[in-house]
Amino acid sequence: MSMTFPQLIEFFLPKIAIALLCGGLLGFERELKNKPAGIKTNMLICLASTLYTATSILISTAGAEQGHFGDPGRVAAQIVSGIGLLGGGTIIQARGTILGLTTAAIIWVVAALGICIGIGYGDVALVCAVVVILVLVGMTLFEDRILGRSLTFSCELVVGELSQSVKQDLDQSLQHHDLTIQDFLIINKGRDTKINLIYKGNRNSHKKFILELWNLPGIKEVKQS
Repeated sequence: MSMTFPQLIEFFLPKIAIALLCGGLLGFERELKNKPAGIKTNMLICLASTLYTATSILISTAGAEQGHFGDPGRVAAQIVSGIGLLGGGTIIQARGTILGLTTAAIIWVVAALGICIGIGYGDVALVCAVVVILVLVGMTLFEDRILGRSLTFSCELVVGELSQSVKQDLDQSLQHHDLTIQDFLIINKGRDTKINLIYKGNRNSHKKFILELWNLPGIKEVKQS
């Protein structure tokens, strides 16, 4: 089955638009939480999954007039296994503490949305994207306000000099916000010192702690991992 150029545009353009929208929605949620896979990453993952799936459908029917049919599901299967490489890259493990599982799961979901769009079910993908957003937002509120769950967070600090006063200020700030330190790593960067902190607590305490860090003397830079 051959298609003219206008037919190809009509076939691909709506899928591309929906893929960018779905990927952008989930990426925006990750961006708001300063997670590694943001808007651009999720948009590209969803778009790539869509294009691979849609193209596989065209390839499988390319020889239909001669009685030859391919299996479009083979490409989708490779997307499912291949996306694990990206998801695995967002997971950080340090002394038994694991970070990035939610982001990895979202990458997997975004790829699934792309496959759904690629086979022509863009409306279903949009509904699923909204459902995922509601789950992420709703469960965050549930964990913070009802469960009061202790979560694991990490941040990276750059200080001019790691003096005793800086150590005391960090320790007091962690105690003040009821955060429990799990691990830390100190790296010398020329005249500056980089500190990687991993700690546990609730989300509101983490946000207040990050804001307070900017006001502590001696701290030049604060990054959330």
